[in-house]
Amino acid sequence: MPIIDSKTGKVRRNYTVEELVEKAREMRAYSMVALTAASSGHTGGTMSIMDIAAALYLKKIRHDPKNPEWEDRDRVFWSTGHKAPALYVALGEAGYFPIEEIVKLRKLWSGFEGHPNRLKLPGVELSAGSLGQGLGVAVGCALNAKLEGKSYRVYCINGDGELDEGSIWESIMCAAHYRLDNLVSIVDRNNLQIDGPTEKVMRLESIVNKWRAFGWNTIEIDGHNISEILNALDEAEKVKGKPTVIIAKTTKGKGVSYAENVVGYHGIPPKDGRSGKESLDKALGDIGDPKFTKEKIDKLLKIANDYQREVDKKIDASLPKFSRNYWWNSTDKMKVKMDATRNGFGRAIEKLGDDKRVVALGADITNSIRMNKFYANHPERKNRFFSIGIAEANMTLVASGLAKEEKIPFIGSYGVFITGRNWDQLRTTVCYNNFNVKIADAHGGISVGKDGATHQALEEITNMCYLPNMRMAIPCDSVETEKATKAIASIDGPCVVRYAREATPIVTTNNTPYKFGLANIIRYRGERENFIEAFEIKLSTDYTSENEDLSIISCGPMVPEAMRAAYILREEFGIEARILNVHTVKPIDKEAIVRAAQETGIIITAEEHQVGGFGNIVAGVIAKGKRYTSPLLMDMVGVEDKFGESGAPWELMKAFGLTAEHIAKRAKELWDKKSDA
Repeated sequence: MPIIDSKTGKVRRNYTVEELVEKAREMRAYSMVALTAASSGHTGGTMSIMDIAAALYLKKIRHDPKNPEWEDRDRVFWSTGHKAPALYVALGEAGYFPIEEIVKLRKLWSGFEGHPNRLKLPGVELSAGSLGQGLGVAVGCALNAKLEGKSYRVYCINGDGELDEGSIWESIMCAAHYRLDNLVSIVDRNNLQIDGPTEKVMRLESIVNKWRAFGWNTIEIDGHNISEILNALDEAEKVKGKPTVIIAKTTKGKGVSYAENVVGYHGIPPKDGRSGKESLDKALGDIGDPKFTKEKIDKLLKIANDYQREVDKKIDASLPKFSRNYWWNSTDKMKVKMDATRNGFGRAIEKLGDDKRVVALGADITNSIRMNKFYANHPERKNRFFSIGIAEANMTLVASGLAKEEKIPFIGSYGVFITGRNWDQLRTTVCYNNFNVKIADAHGGISVGKDGATHQALEEITNMCYLPNMRMAIPCDSVETEKATKAIASIDGPCVVRYAREATPIVTTNNTPYKFGLANIIRYRGERENFIEAFEIKLSTDYTSENEDLSIISCGPMVPEAMRAAYILREEFGIEARILNVHTVKPIDKEAIVRAAQETGIIITAEEHQVGGFGNIVAGVIAKGKRYTSPLLMDMVGVEDKFGESGAPWELMKAFGLTAEHIAKRAKELWDKKSDA
């Protein structure tokens, strides 16, 4: 059934097979322009799924772009949310919005998130990005159709690497049990996932036999042959009493010569930007759509650039203003170097690998979180690295077994996956048994950037800190991340280290005092050529009050922002701030926190997290340990009860009110209240 008018039942547009081939080519071209404009995104899977997307949205499914919520429409769920650009161009070609809009991919407030958000874009059935979940939702929708006697059909786009997830197989079993013949899973079998070929990361074959054994009708096709795709979809519609899976054999990066079957292009746009050997121009030349002239490409990129300029203006207008610009490296003074905190974890895990008790487990993003440093320069350690695939729950349990046998296992993934999906396993198996498992909670916070809300971990301080036996370190920079990782390795019992992805200011050195469980007290001493030299840092136990006006208690990447806020407060208002770097959130330095409350009377907490996750822990410490007689004013800076969005890392820090300027503004307001009292 082609695109129809849901009110009259008349056909809006019906494409021939030849036209679909041309449309798929055009969709590839639009996607490559969008990925280039975004300077990020997933080229590989976007290109491999494109012919299937064209066949579904332009020919097969019953839907009406003029009435996206039509209750009798067919549903398509993209469980592989990272292939979002293919979904967006399919929706654009179908008429849900002007297709030119997709060049705003991964830009703040555009709706074209790094992973799809159903609340922001018409035609998107499911906000997705955490693999292994879409098929279960599809099962629920298919069950509803059976319950209500509806004729709509349900389709789910799955990746082959996604089949590592145990939740997928639960859904497969459930669909067969309920004989959901109105459900079709389409597996993009491109044979590659982030860490390499699927058969090396976690063996999947024989996929067909496995699905068949679970009670599904199975069809194998060439996923780039439009006729085969359509015939398979038609065949699935005729099957009664069981769901159908279409195993579509595809080429990752299809249509772009330098990206085809190249694992490195899983998650990056053209390396050379507009021109070069691996560029947009080369990709468009490979795709060969004559409509994409230089003038057309320039026009599309101008749409993206003009939109970004408007976003920049809004962001700049929202940032609190002072007498001068205090932003990082904006003047000749107070210069700071930047480094991704994940690099600190990488340096630590490489050194810790000298201990033969230490083993490392990977979850398909080994390089991204720097777990690969365990073996990269030490091939002899390969026998102590275990690739578990995209299966965080199983990885946690395997690590528990290793820990039971006196190994020191490190597990890691993006924070939302390694502390969320497997929370029950962490609680019941790791913590209840007090197993010596170490967790690399990578890419914590909003500053992950353009991947969007599904990949931005903003809840794990709460998730982890309230688990008995768990310890949690949240270091402030890459130098401290290395120290924290080494520290948790020496502790017997469950530990987690939370660290960011993108480059953040280096505000400590190898000589900066560090002791697990003790906060550092930081004081601004005056402008210097280098930012780090403008501050004095001591262990909390070595610090004597200087009668500061207020305290800023922070953790992780918010520590550099707290330091810059102290700089602003002194230079602008003569307000002295005591900064607490609470790099160990559990066990937390209660004495240092209570002293700060007692001695300064004003507390502001700062966290790159849902507000109160860290702040409420601090507030509880103060309330329980109260020894002061004067009133206490307190405020919290963090993400205000919302999910993240796609955008550049520093752009998001500004948009969500997490910068030094916002901290300084809130601190000044509290100071004024106290002064007026």
